[in-house]
Amino acid sequence: MLTPYSSPVASCRTQMEIKKSLFIADIIPVHTTDDVESALAAIKKEFKDATHHCYAYRLGTTQIAEKSSDGGEPSGTAGHPMLHVLQGNELTNVLGIVTRYFGGIKLGAGGLARAYAGSLADTVKAAPLARYTPHNRMELTIPYSAVGSFEHYVEGTDIRVLDRAFSDKVKISFLCLPEKAEDHARVFTDMTAGKAQIEKIGEEYVPIRK
Repeated sequence: MLTPYSSPVASCRTQMEIKKSLFIADIIPVHTTDDVESALAAIKKEFKDATHHCYAYRLGTTQIAEKSSDGGEPSGTAGHPMLHVLQGNELTNVLGIVTRYFGGIKLGAGGLARAYAGSLADTVKAAPLARYTPHNRMELTIPYSAVGSFEHYVEGTDIRVLDRAFSDKVKISFLCLPEKAEDHARVFTDMTAGKAQIEKIGEEYVPIRK
């Protein structure tokens, strides 16, 4: 059974200057540690002359794996505050990277923690986020005479039609919320006087933008 989760649907970047240091924060959707390593490598290549590359990530849904790195900053001043930002926003399958160009003024432990967490928090606010919600993938077969009633019924419901195939009958593939599947099946049965055939094919995520 799939577990709902929240994650960015695309990468996002913001930057801020604090006491002459430049902080560049990236939020990146990832699904594996390979994705994490590739994204980190790309950022380090893009900003190869930066002073620090600090990061935090969370992966998984039912069991979440998470890790953070201070990237050379004093222990606990960068990676862990960044991880708290991801946890506080209940995000997973996400990587946060904050790149710093040191401006010559030391911020102190508290100042660093606020700078790294604040930079990432601003990017989370700007990022396109979605709630990835499990849906049942269903296959419905109905007679031609019921097509109009079907189209009228699905308007305004959670049903997302994927495909329609026409032969001697009409076969429709659609997604719906698991808790609504039985109600829809009853409607289709009544709509066709018992002629509807409906089958669950599987499950998949549908991103619903926040």
